[in-house]
Amino acid sequence: MQEGAFFPIRGKAAPGAAIAVLFRSKTYYTRADSDGAWRLLLDKQTAGGPFTLKISADTEGEKINLENIYVGDVWICSGQSNMEMPMQRLKDNFPEEWENPVNSLIRQFKVPQEWEFSGPREDLHGGAWAVASPETLSDFSGTAWFFARTLYEEHPGPIGLINAAWGGTPAEAWMSRGALAAFPEKIALGKQYADAAFRNAVTVKNAAVIKAWDDELTAADSGLTQAWQQPGTNTSSWEELTLPGDFAEAGLKGFCGVLWLCREFEASEQCARGASRLWLGTIVDADTVYLNGVEVGTTGYRYPPRKYPIPAGLLHAGKNRIVIRVICCNGEGGVTRDKDFRLFSADDCIELGGIWKYRVGVNVGSRPEEFFIQRQPTGLFNAMIAPILNYPCKGILWYQGESNDSKPAEYAALLSALIKDWRNKQQQAILKEALPKEAFSKEGPSQEPHDIPFLIVQLPIFGAPSENNESDSWPIIRQAQYSALSLPATGIAAALDLGEWNDLHPLNKKDVGRRLALAAEQLVFKQKNTSPGPLLRGIEKRGKNLILNFNNCGNGLTAGEQPHVSVIANGKTFRLPAKIEAPDCLSIDISAVKSPETLLYAWANNPRDRQLYNPDGLPALPFRVDISGL
Repeated sequence: MQEGAFFPIRGKAAPGAAIAVLFRSKTYYTRADSDGAWRLLLDKQTAGGPFTLKISADTEGEKINLENIYVGDVWICSGQSNMEMPMQRLKDNFPEEWENPVNSLIRQFKVPQEWEFSGPREDLHGGAWAVASPETLSDFSGTAWFFARTLYEEHPGPIGLINAAWGGTPAEAWMSRGALAAFPEKIALGKQYADAAFRNAVTVKNAAVIKAWDDELTAADSGLTQAWQQPGTNTSSWEELTLPGDFAEAGLKGFCGVLWLCREFEASEQCARGASRLWLGTIVDADTVYLNGVEVGTTGYRYPPRKYPIPAGLLHAGKNRIVIRVICCNGEGGVTRDKDFRLFSADDCIELGGIWKYRVGVNVGSRPEEFFIQRQPTGLFNAMIAPILNYPCKGILWYQGESNDSKPAEYAALLSALIKDWRNKQQQAILKEALPKEAFSKEGPSQEPHDIPFLIVQLPIFGAPSENNESDSWPIIRQAQYSALSLPATGIAAALDLGEWNDLHPLNKKDVGRRLALAAEQLVFKQKNTSPGPLLRGIEKRGKNLILNFNNCGNGLTAGEQPHVSVIANGKTFRLPAKIEAPDCLSIDISAVKSPETLLYAWANNPRDRQLYNPDGLPALPFRVDISGL
């Protein structure tokens, strides 16, 4: 339960039944209405626990006891895959989280992943609180866990995390119809799926064409019919390519179908003696992996890391063979560079990068685009968010934006509308619950509506490093996320430097959580720090120089290497060095640029130039500024 907030309790009983709720030595009374529904408010509670909540009705001796209840701070954690990413995916990077005593005062409620298009639901269809432990930690959101653990260090007390996230989902899926008022086409799209017949027709048709493509692929794959995964397969006539790398580099540009990859390697007796692990980075798009003819792992889509266990006895001392069957769906096949690509045990490591053999199993057209109903407007708001906005909480964490990169110009309006709508609906819920007399003191309503704190993760880098580019989509989304700070009670965690160029799902969620905690410290707990990092405060022209002034610099701006910015003039982009002139000031000599128009810093999906930090290790936030009038 949220500390310091009236807490609503609702239920069903026989019509007219007298209801008694006992919590922390106080009994609360109400009566079920003609439909059997009842509700009441518990008084504001101080932090602590464990407590027991006892509910009873005067009909047929009905009793419910809810045990192991704690009062503390509750945070709603929402967004797409980078919020959803579970600790299990991070276990190899942060094994100490399981080795150290796990903080059992941190808990997670995982909202069931469901959609609803007919309107907002009042209740969730399931879900339960999980106490953090070595057995449950793997299922916790990594971002939310590290946020809570960091916050606990400064503010010891129970922390509840409501995990309402779903990978690959755009902002509009998390918005109500009212919030989408400025986007009538999105409202209309969402309304279509309220019609069960229409919804089923779309999903069944899509499933059928996907199945037909998959079936054709399987039936026509020579590698399957001829069992190329078997160690005795003659690969002397197979072509060669270098892995990791894109298949296009081997003359397979735009290839769709099945590609079989093969490599032989030597293993020592020591390595072959016990169990080992096979790490293959990520593969586009799907794969099945065989070692010495035995299947050791399979993954159905491009994003998860391929980490396959090799049981003892399967690896031979001497020659071994790995075969990978790769399904390429849309002409972008390959094995991702700059990731672990090896087989290893506790005693040995075999690097697998280099020359591989390959052969085409089947060449087909591109796979039909898969339809995901959870990505349609309003569906996730109605099923996953509307019910929990009735739940008092400390604030909201939001990590989303990647799936809006096809129309980045919309994102500022979408995010602003989402924040305002969630807050308005939570305030309405508070006022609704405040109607009973228990919610009032002599001074009036004891629980005033307020703007719930909303903390945003600004998108990290992604893609190959590049020069600043106004046409890139991710910097536009980052700017929209920054612009949300104009709303009251909003904060941001700058994550630009926490990404991985080759992975949409970077693994350093520890520092993402820490930076969200810094934002919470500043916004919610009113403690001073330099979060989110250096922010451009102002710009002026002095002679031949542009002078840039920043906030949140601490003891002074720092740069590990020469900082650069870009200036656009007459359709050309000029990369210019910047000089740190003072703790909060940069200067840029623009004398070589005629009629400068726009100044860019860190303005690309993965900007080459992002050198500025403050002494607390927080990066300067990207910016784009019109300088034509200076």
